[in-house]
Amino acid sequence: MTNPNLPTDNALTDNALTETRMSVATAIFVERRTQLALAAAIIVFTTLMVFFTLQPSLIFRNNTPTGGDMGAHVYGPAYLRDHLLTSFRLSGWSNDWYAGLPIYRFYMVVPAFFIVLLDVLLPYGMAFKLVAVMGVVTLPVCCWIFGRLARFAYPIPELFAMVGLVYLLDESYTIYGGNIASTMAGEFSFSIALSFAMLAFGFFANGMQTGKHRIKAAVCMALAILCHGIVAIYVAVGLILMAVLWLDRRRLRWFITTAGTGALLSAFWVGPFLLNHAYMTD
Repeated sequence: MTNPNLPTDNALTDNALTETRMSVATAIFVERRTQLALAAAIIVFTTLMVFFTLQPSLIFRNNTPTGGDMGAHVYGPAYLRDHLLTSFRLSGWSNDWYAGLPIYRFYMVVPAFFIVLLDVLLPYGMAFKLVAVMGVVTLPVCCWIFGRLARFAYPIPELFAMVGLVYLLDESYTIYGGNIASTMAGEFSFSIALSFAMLAFGFFANGMQTGKHRIKAAVCMALAILCHGIVAIYVAVGLILMAVLWLDRRRLRWFITTAGTGALLSAFWVGPFLLNHAYMTD
């Protein structure tokens, strides 16, 4: 006779399967928490390293930014605040230099608008410097977000953040844009545009796979274009490469509507810029 108090073979098998599943679930949970903790540590490290490289004690001092071309940009946002926005305009003409000059017709207005918004709460010099460093401080985390949204395997998103830091610390050039040296020389619109471009790439990559994030992708694309014309070329090339790699009939509508919306959102500035080359310098 079988003792009813003893477990049967089926019960033993079920218990073993349950224990195995619990062990696997626990291992997956621990692995994910470890990966998340490592990602957080890398993002905090890269962001703080950039921030402290920029000497925050000087950023939060209310003085006039200068160095390289930086001083030439101090005038524009103040003119936008005092003259253009009061007339409900984002571009115009100034008579403050020789025979006059166009304001924000051939240069990007969005970073200047950010400065004006922050100037509501902070002194002008401080607001200017905080926006000027915004791109380089946020680039590592934006690179990580790109990798996460694109669903790259661990630890590729974390490596993206580290590569973003290495790029920022590159001193092989000092004016072409993107790195810290160029940003401190006045190319802060370029670095802001790069951060928006990373977000745009991430939302486009995710949207091409899931059909989501249409508005976020279009807005980030438009902001990247409106922050710097050279980065606009990067965005166009990147999106074309995504289309070549992933586009099919199912994704075609999402891509066209999203990219088209981003182009239309930026057309108010891009259109006049492209159609008035006769009035630009070389």
